[in-house]
Amino acid sequence: MKQWWLEQNTKDQRLIMLLGVVVSLFLFYTLVWQPLNENLIKAQTKLSKQQELSIWVKQHTAQYLELKKRGGNKKSTGSLTSKVNRTAKSLGITVARMQPQGDDLLVWIDQVPFNSLLIWLEKISKQEGMRILAVDIAPADAQGTVKVRRLQVGNS
Repeated sequence: MKQWWLEQNTKDQRLIMLLGVVVSLFLFYTLVWQPLNENLIKAQTKLSKQQELSIWVKQHTAQYLELKKRGGNKKSTGSLTSKVNRTAKSLGITVARMQPQGDDLLVWIDQVPFNSLLIWLEKISKQEGMRILAVDIAPADAQGTVKVRRLQVGNS
């Protein structure tokens, strides 16, 4: 390789070195700089969405707490399934799936307005006398809506 380099004239050596620098810069840009830049943009976008969701939840937490304080603890009769179906239907909430688990009931909802969910949870706990044991909520595609990945309810 050294012999080949020495056989080249000075003009060709400079051109080859310039080409090496250009190729090195191109490889650095495509393999290092561009992926880092794209990941930074994705992270900033994700952070922005998470901050918006956090602000939205904080704004609606006060409303939830107010709804929680209202009303007495009235109990109605019927099975957990019938209570969940009746109260959800009255608020226009579509339950995707229900599954009994011992004395409790697991409920999944694909998409529901957050405010409606809070009202429904308050209704089943205060008016229907049910206990909310666990809730797993995630943001849905539309603004102001959430997915209930898992809601575990039981009788008081």
